[in-house]
Amino acid sequence: MKLKRTLATLGSAAAMTVGLIGFSPAAHAALPGCTDYAIYYSGNTNAWYAKVPTIGLQGNNNCTLRAGANGMQVYHLQDTLNYCYGQNVSVDGAFGAYTTAALKRVQASLGLAADGIYGPQTRDRMKWHWRNMEGAYNTCNTLSGAGAH
Repeated sequence: MKLKRTLATLGSAAAMTVGLIGFSPAAHAALPGCTDYAIYYSGNTNAWYAKVPTIGLQGNNNCTLRAGANGMQVYHLQDTLNYCYGQNVSVDGAFGAYTTAALKRVQASLGLAADGIYGPQTRDRMKWHWRNMEGAYNTCNTLSGAGAH
C-alpha cells in the first residue's frame, strides 16, 4: 500500500513538472524571430490598417521580438507602444532596454507575464495603432477580425 502511494505521488509530481515545462516562458524559444511586418486591414471595407510584426513580408505572425532585434518590425511595435500605451520610447527600430521596459509595463497591464519578449500572446492582447486610408484618423484596437494582406 505504501509503495502504491509513493508511486502515485511521484506520478503526480511528474505530471505537474511536465505541465510547468509546457507553460514556461521558454516556449518563446521555439518561435522564430519576427523579420518583417504585414499590413492588417479591418472589416469588409478595409478602411483601417495596422502594421504588425511577421516572419518575412506578409508572412506568419507567430514570431517573437526581444532585446537586440532591429528593423521595421520593431519600429511598428514601438509606434504602437507609444501611440496606444503612452510609453514614450524612441521609434528607431532598435529593440533595446527602453523598449524592453515599455513592453514589460504593457504586458503587466494586460495581465500577461511581463518578460519583455513580444510573442503571439502579447500580439493578440495588445491594442495596435490603426490608421484610416486617408491618413486623417488614428485609433487603437486589437487585431480581432482583421486580416493580413
